[in-house]
Amino acid sequence: MPVTVRWAQCLTRPLLMIPGPTELPPPVIQALNQPPTIQYDRSFDEGVLEPTTLALREVFQTKGEVILMPGSGRTALEAGAVSVIEPGDRVLVIGAGQFGVLMREIMNRVGAELTEFSVELGQPLDLARLASEAERLRPKAITLVHNETSTGTTYPAAEVGQIARRVGALFLLDTVSSIAGIDVRTDEWGVDLNMTGSQKCLAAPLGMGLVAVGARAWEAMERRKRPATSYTYDLMRWKEWWIPVSRGGKVPDGMGRRQPVSIPTHLTSAMQVAVRLILEEGLPQRFRRHEIAASALRAGVMAMGLDMFPDPSLWSNTVASIKAPKDVETGAVVQRMRDQYGILIGTGLDKIRTTTLRIGTMGMTASPHYVLPTLSALELALRDLGYKADPGAGLAAAQEIFANNS
Repeated sequence: MPVTVRWAQCLTRPLLMIPGPTELPPPVIQALNQPPTIQYDRSFDEGVLEPTTLALREVFQTKGEVILMPGSGRTALEAGAVSVIEPGDRVLVIGAGQFGVLMREIMNRVGAELTEFSVELGQPLDLARLASEAERLRPKAITLVHNETSTGTTYPAAEVGQIARRVGALFLLDTVSSIAGIDVRTDEWGVDLNMTGSQKCLAAPLGMGLVAVGARAWEAMERRKRPATSYTYDLMRWKEWWIPVSRGGKVPDGMGRRQPVSIPTHLTSAMQVAVRLILEEGLPQRFRRHEIAASALRAGVMAMGLDMFPDPSLWSNTVASIKAPKDVETGAVVQRMRDQYGILIGTGLDKIRTTTLRIGTMGMTASPHYVLPTLSALELALRDLGYKADPGAGLAAAQEIFANNS
């Protein structure tokens, strides 16, 4: 009788080609393999935590403070919201996908007087209509998901930042799936709170939230009528307990400082290495690498006869959202690729869960070493499920992109 080969059987785990968490560079993994240290020891504060946050300024392209905290991207979003928004404050939330909706829910919990600016999934943002709405509302803050992971779209953050400035609003930007993979210019774009997580294009382990805080955000915290409702994630405590006077904080230079929340030492050491690798590569080179890898992935997918979900003007360089073939279940594609070929991709989310597939090109995986095997496995899995494409067409199209941009 014939023997069925499961190609994934020889692997210890599937390759992560989902939109995060992503694969980790070996030096980052090695940073986790060390004895425990004390999170409040001065050697950790001065030798690991502070150098890491200062180096992250270059990644965020800001002169402001970058704060690390235990948690995730959602932790960073909630910390930003709870620190500057008080009950009754007007907030304009741009909802262009599942994670825009997340910020809506966070603002509801904070007690904001919320107005949602809805955008059709995968479609461009009407900037003129947004500007008109912002003029009408005069909100305290405008929020945007820069790179909407659920739909594989990147929105014009610089232009939204200009609108926020014109109406005197704070600009809160979710860069969870864009920072370190797409050019994010925090200061130039007028971002007051840039909020993200560790596990995507930064290529560090899951478990850290990061917030870059600008001067206007600090001022908003100073002017609050009452303290933030969260003690642990009140960003103002970092200014009071950690940031020295010479950088705009309240701790006398040279005096002892305190972390407002215990910082995970192993995760911070891993982040320190991840940031070093980013800066050694160079931001322009890193952004270009993600751009080429995403272009190659899209070319390969379309050569198989598949279409991208979003409008071409919004295609993301870190998350591809792909329309699944008719009569092929997205869950079956994911399972087949994982179990038979050892590569994990994702389905869409919410309303487009059953009609789209998502593939990440983040950090290490923005490379031919990962994109080409993923396209091969996708073609094989689709063939197994009854969808036929020209054999090798996807690989050939992707290889051409890589060859012409090497």
